[in-house]
Amino acid sequence: MNSYRCDDWGRFVGAEVEIRRRGRLVRAGVVDAVAADVAMLWLAADGTESRRIFEAAEGFEVWADSHDLPEKRRPAAISQQATMPAPEAARTKCPR
Repeated sequence: MNSYRCDDWGRFVGAEVEIRRRGRLVRAGVVDAVAADVAMLWLAADGTESRRIFEAAEGFEVWADSHDLPEKRRPAAISQQATMPAPEAARTKCPR
């Protein structure tokens, strides 16, 4: 996955994403739901993995390829930063 960090978690329901924490991949999967305040999301159960919640306040980040977003939510690009940029460069917001 050629992925980019995005802080607007509300865009990802139905999308395949990577969840990372401290620069490491924690889990990849399809976003099942996002809280109304977009501070947490749930990845759907997949194979032996059960449905799991991830909270931004706990340091989790959502990374995705814009091609993996559902068609109606796909931006032209998620950010201008390449996969695993320096932390200061990674703090970009998704274009609407």
